[in-house]
Amino acid sequence: MSTPVDALVAELDGVIESAIANAPRSLQTRIGPSEMGIPCDLRLGYKLLGHPETNAARSVAWKPFVGTAVHDSLKLVFSFANYALPTWAEDGIPRYHVEEKVVVGQVNGDDIDGSCDMYVDGTVVDWKIVGGPSLRKYKAEGPGDQYRKQAHLYGWGWAQRGFPVENVAVYFLPRDQEWRQRYFWSEPFDEALALETVSKVDGIAKLVGALGVRALPLLRTAPAWCRSCPWLAPGSTDLARGCPGHPDATAPDSSLTSLIA
Repeated sequence: MSTPVDALVAELDGVIESAIANAPRSLQTRIGPSEMGIPCDLRLGYKLLGHPETNAARSVAWKPFVGTAVHDSLKLVFSFANYALPTWAEDGIPRYHVEEKVVVGQVNGDDIDGSCDMYVDGTVVDWKIVGGPSLRKYKAEGPGDQYRKQAHLYGWGWAQRGFPVENVAVYFLPRDQEWRQRYFWSEPFDEALALETVSKVDGIAKLVGALGVRALPLLRTAPAWCRSCPWLAPGSTDLARGCPGHPDATAPDSSLTSLIA
């Protein structure tokens, strides 16, 4: 007798959700380059403290899972493309450096590294797979602090490996639109911005290391994707129990709601 449909659906969902929950991205506890540019200092403080998550409303991380799948496919695409280039056969040096580790700086004395999506011919490229509303926002306003700083951090990491870095780029790829909607943003590499970003995170790390949860009220907040923040606790009056969220991002009539939800 075959498995009842409801039971089969539950089984399939369980396998998928378990894989997402146990993926390296989900289990990572140390701060990485993708988080260091987050404009909310309080969120960085929670992360650096290793504070228990409080956001019970967070859903299965399906969108990041889709993004990871696209990243894995692009890694294969450009890895194979390297073999098709004559220069590969001549000197064994790939044109496309894909998913290679770079150290972007030190926080509290520890090296912070990350896997950079691509380095090619003096340009550092980071893929972002985004939905329609976000894609339109990035086309109109640019990548925002978090993605922009991440790109420059990777630029600094490649420069420390001895690679010339002229530009950094974020390639926004549509998650639910056609290929023609893609958007490639770039600007000249700014070493000072990368160093400033590391210095800020290092300062927060030292503060929370010295004061623990007592440091949390000293850290400013920003409307940075509050609804998906692991430490959101609506109505909280005690930051040790979670953050109530920035008013501009959590108000019911907020213009940011569609982007944060």
